[in-house]
Amino acid sequence: MSDTSTCPSTDRAVFRSWSSAPMMSGRLRMRFVTEDSIPCNREEIETRLERKMDGNMRTGRERQQRNLGIDLLRIFCMFLICILHVCGQGRAMVRYAGREEVWYSVYILETAAYCAVNTYGMISGYVGVRSVRRPSRIVELWLRVFWYSALGTLIAVTFFHLPVESDTLYQALLPTMWKTYWYFSSYVGVFVIEPYLNRLVKSLGSAGKKKLMITLFLLCSVFTMVPRVANRDFLGIGAGYSFLWLSVMYIIGACVRELTDQNGPERQKQECSEPGGAETGITETETTAGVKEQKEDSEKNVDFLHRSGGFYGMLYIICVLVTWISKILIENWTTSVYGEARYGRLLFSYASPTIVICAFCLLMIFSRLKCRGRVLRELIRFFSPLAFSVYLMQLQPYFWEYVLAGRYQFIAKLGPAAACLMVLVMAAALYLECTAVDLVRMAAFRLLRIRRVAQVITDFALRPFAGLTEQENREASGEV
Repeated sequence: MSDTSTCPSTDRAVFRSWSSAPMMSGRLRMRFVTEDSIPCNREEIETRLERKMDGNMRTGRERQQRNLGIDLLRIFCMFLICILHVCGQGRAMVRYAGREEVWYSVYILETAAYCAVNTYGMISGYVGVRSVRRPSRIVELWLRVFWYSALGTLIAVTFFHLPVESDTLYQALLPTMWKTYWYFSSYVGVFVIEPYLNRLVKSLGSAGKKKLMITLFLLCSVFTMVPRVANRDFLGIGAGYSFLWLSVMYIIGACVRELTDQNGPERQKQECSEPGGAETGITETETTAGVKEQKEDSEKNVDFLHRSGGFYGMLYIICVLVTWISKILIENWTTSVYGEARYGRLLFSYASPTIVICAFCLLMIFSRLKCRGRVLRELIRFFSPLAFSVYLMQLQPYFWEYVLAGRYQFIAKLGPAAACLMVLVMAAALYLECTAVDLVRMAAFRLLRIRRVAQVITDFALRPFAGLTEQENREASGEV
């Protein structure tokens, strides 16, 4: 019987019984329940079902194995960003004459927090290279951005009678194009090319991934350091405020995920402990020899990706101190020579080598954390989805200019220890304040079923590309 002939009634009965199994989702049952959609070959039926079930089971395991350490890192990085905004736009770092010690003390907090943006970019790559791509996610994020830019402007103008300018309206209605939130505008570009960045990383071997990381670090961070001091940006890095820089951070984070998963001690133990079984035909002697060889290889492969958490913690502290001390020394020397402070931001930039290393260290530390305790895990799950909205709330144009500007200037008049403590307290309060506001947004999004709306918009926008997507999938799977 050919594959195009009508299916036997037995095969139809078997298929219907399988398609109605509790293990299968409603979408899958609806997909195969009609007569026309029933495959006409029993082997084909079994193959399709096995692939679908395997995919569902794999997705379930990925959800159960979610790295809460990375979610905690998102929360911590957003707290660091709050410190940056308290010190910068909040003017907690006003430099009063005769009170330089306060300024230096608070500046070390800003130095320690400056790597937060880079870390966020690395997190995107670390998670994105292994996660299932959901195009509607970017639409959902844009709707969240539009919520804060447009609604925040409407509230400021209507209830607080703040002035309206033409540029303000453009920022509110076109937040991505007008770079109201520069990070999100750059991230949109990264999201579009994310599948190709993932393919690039996955196509390389372990040595290739390491070379790619080192090359990007040297080219985009080390070699641009001196030209950046002279306001020369020959690679278009934009001191880290650019799509290109976020792409570099994404690639580094993706390489870290791939390398640590392939060569990490936990992965090696898992591979060594897997039974050979009848299909592999590996004897106990061969297995023991393989374990010894892998152990020797793992000892040889101990590099900067497989150090202890204490090592990365010490490296983070050293880079923070180097960045902080270099700024003080350079500015004091240029003041004595030129009469004004110059070149103080040699290492104080998102693209600075020391700042990149700090971000890398935080990623390595938090990705290994084991978050135990039910209360801690629930707190992480609660705060992590709201973290990005903390940034959106603070960068809302009216909030940035009329609420946050100069709000914490009183801190600069305190003593060094009190000023540092107050910066931390105010940053935590600002974080909780923005989180409380976002709870209203989250409730409104659930009521309006924004996730469903985002999915409908995405399906409509991607409909013209459906044929290209199917062809790309077939080429990737080797069917063409």
